[in-house]
Amino acid sequence: MIIGGRRRRTALASAALGLVLAAGQGARAETPLASAVATVSEVVVAGAHTHNDAVAGTKAETPLVETPQSISVIDRSQLDLLNVASLNQALRYVAGVSPDTRGATAVRYDQMNIRGFTPDEYLDGLRLIGSANGYAAPQVDITRLDRIEVVKGPASVLYGQASPGGIVVLTSKLPTSAPFGQIELSGGSFGFVQGAIDIGGPVTHDGDLLFRLDGMAMRTDTQLKRNEAERVAVSPAVTWKPDDKTSWTLLYSYQFDPKSGAYGSVPPQGSLLPNPNGRIPVDFYDGEPGFERFRREQNAISSLFARDLGGGWTFRQNVRYMQTTTSYRSVYSYGLEPDLVTLDRYTAAADELVGALTLDNQITGGFHTGPISHSVIFGLDYQNTRQTEIAGFGGPVAPINIFHPVYGAAIPEPATTFNVRLHLEQTGVYAQDQLGWGGLRLMLSGRYDWVDAKQLDRLANVTAPLWEAKFSGRAGLLYLFDNGLAPYVSYSTSFQPQTATTAMGDVLPPTEGKQVEVGIKYQPKVWDTLLTLSLYDLRQTNVATGDPIHPGFSIASGEVRSRGVEVEAHTRPIPALQLSATYTYLDNVITKDGAPPNRVGDHPYGVPQATATAMGVYSWQGGPLAGFSFGAGMRYLGRSYSDGRDAIIPSATLVDLVATYDFARLNAALRGASLDVTVNNLADTRYISSCYATVWCWYGAERTATATLRYRW
Repeated sequence: MIIGGRRRRTALASAALGLVLAAGQGARAETPLASAVATVSEVVVAGAHTHNDAVAGTKAETPLVETPQSISVIDRSQLDLLNVASLNQALRYVAGVSPDTRGATAVRYDQMNIRGFTPDEYLDGLRLIGSANGYAAPQVDITRLDRIEVVKGPASVLYGQASPGGIVVLTSKLPTSAPFGQIELSGGSFGFVQGAIDIGGPVTHDGDLLFRLDGMAMRTDTQLKRNEAERVAVSPAVTWKPDDKTSWTLLYSYQFDPKSGAYGSVPPQGSLLPNPNGRIPVDFYDGEPGFERFRREQNAISSLFARDLGGGWTFRQNVRYMQTTTSYRSVYSYGLEPDLVTLDRYTAAADELVGALTLDNQITGGFHTGPISHSVIFGLDYQNTRQTEIAGFGGPVAPINIFHPVYGAAIPEPATTFNVRLHLEQTGVYAQDQLGWGGLRLMLSGRYDWVDAKQLDRLANVTAPLWEAKFSGRAGLLYLFDNGLAPYVSYSTSFQPQTATTAMGDVLPPTEGKQVEVGIKYQPKVWDTLLTLSLYDLRQTNVATGDPIHPGFSIASGEVRSRGVEVEAHTRPIPALQLSATYTYLDNVITKDGAPPNRVGDHPYGVPQATATAMGVYSWQGGPLAGFSFGAGMRYLGRSYSDGRDAIIPSATLVDLVATYDFARLNAALRGASLDVTVNNLADTRYISSCYATVWCWYGAERTATATLRYRW
């Protein structure tokens, strides 16, 4: 957990364990479970999937109504409609997701919770790897994405070690066989301005060579004064199809963030709690502009290969090498003095480099055994990660007045307190069978992982080894009735190694996640609608707690329980009207603890107990308003807790507006031109998104307006 630059460090591979997760998702078996075995001859194509199909939950393109698990899908058209600028914003209307963990300061990272736990992210089937507990975490610009899928609940069976809450799977824009082009210019609140281009199509007449190029440039001030964010990204891709059975895509991506805003906070007194001296402004900045720096550079090259083997079998291999470098300097706050005006501050600095090779091999196919159809996957994935980090924390800085801040203090570089080099290798094998018999759907999955890591502490000149092996599994049963109703039940497991050690010097066993989920889905054949209701009981055991006999050491006696209800509905009752609604109730609580202070009954921070959203968009089909679409959304964020029961974060209700206009309805010569406008937090509601302990709180985003002018051809 990174809080204002202060981090818990251990002598063992503290970076290693958070890095390991099997690469995955990239294989896409095109045979739906309900259909007969078919031959696959086309690899992933941007925009090829409908909103009612998903890939991430099963690693095979499967209708959502036939998948015994809760999964949400967001396609490119929804991202454009909402004018989102980040992954956090894209997930605001997804059940089970809390994307407001750090409020307006969640700019440089994708910080969120799924069912109360921090998820892992995948891009094109391969895990996005950053430094564990460090700052070199990659972030994919939202303009590069064609699709987002959120898998809720344990996903280790197909993806390796991970937190039990779920994963977020991203899909890049890839070459298409149809020529196209798009340019866009955006502007908005806080001096936001962005330009983007996306072009592609066939290079040769016979269409055996395709290309795509998308790029963007952005700069903005942020909600915190004296801070800016800038980004440049480009991603060229080429697809070669030498015959109708083979497809090979090479994708390169480069992203440079010379500035990424601030990562600061405000104290609870004056934001969440009363302060006799007044209320802290929403744009308060606790750092030093002359010292503040977060510079990140990402380079990645990916290979996405698919070969039809005949007879309904396909081989796929996805490979990526990604390198992320960061340079971080910050002054962070650490509590008010007794006068409730003077804010104490300290320094943090880190320089990090992460290089990660990820690979996923899969063979997919289908066959019948009598009346039973099978859609199977056999896979082997591998990761090789090297990381270096030099960091220092804790140097005192002149305090600041929270109501009348004066900046310009001389800031010396903090002394180096952490200097490590990590090498990690991970291998996983997995298999899955999706069986269909009439309306019955049965899913059986299993996986085994091996992890080998070594971390060198260059300050102490000590090498710490780590070796782990673990099995994970999943079983799901669903019945699809002719009227579109589909009740289901599933059981899944996950695991996640830990860094804490016992008094004997042994590493604690991995945490284990176990979830039982029951639900019902409904997809009528009469109109375009998908409803999902799910109830789950999710428990994470072997959680590290304090050793009551040997203070300063740990034992694996803790347990966290996440229990909840999720409802998600998407419908288009008439062609001109789109409606969606979600509801989430989440009871995430510590149920077992090992030593004082006993935290049984405490709740994690940044996780509202109840959330609800609703959105409707109407598009006029004729008359003087033809070409105009207008919509409104509501987001209710229920109360949450500040890492336990220290304080209650009150609820907030936010209203968003969206509007689009197709200029072709005005004049045929303007065909392809459109304007999208969004206003988030229309009433400019001031609210606290979360607080951690008794030291740090974060304001939610103020009213933000964005307009985007697009031209497509």
